Amino acid sequence: MTDSDDCDFCAHLAADSFDVVFRGDLVVAVLDAHPINPGHVLVLPTRHAPDFAALDDGEVTELARVAQRADRALRDVLGPVVEGTNLLMSNGVAADQGVPHAHLHVVPRTSDDGFEFREDTTRYPHPPLAPGDRAAIAARMGDTL
Repeated sequence: MTDSDDCDFCAHLAADSFDVVFRGDLVVAVLDAHPINPGHVLVLPTRHAPDFAALDDGEVTELARVAQRADRALRDVLGPVVEGTNLLMSNGVAADQGVPHAHLHVVPRTSDDGFEFREDTTRYPHPPLAPGDRAAIAARMGDTL
C-alpha cells in the first residue's frame, strides 16, 4: 500500500480533516489523533511519500525545520510539563510504520509518563559491518551534501 489513493494521511490532507497547527510549503504539522502524550505532533509532507527515503531534499529540510519549530512550541507553551522530547520516524512495516506516508513524531515527554523505548541489551554487541559493506555504504553516501 504505497499509492496515495490508499493512504489515510493523503485522505485526511485532501479532506482537510487533520488538526493542523502549522502549514509550510511542503509539509504540515498536525496534532496526532492518538497521542502518546498531550501535544504529540506529526510532521508530514503534503505530497505522498511512503517513507523518509522517498522525500526530496526540500521536504527533508522543511520537515526538520518544522519539527524543530514544533519542539520549541511544545516546550514554550506547555512549559515544565515538557521535560524532553522524542523525535521518531519509522520507515517500513518491519520498523512499525503504521501509515505508509512519511511522518515524523514530535512527542513531549516527562520522566514519569510511562512511555518507554527499551533496548534488549542481551542482543549486543553485534559484530561490526564487513569492511566491504562499510565501504559500500560510505561510497553510496558520497563525499558532499
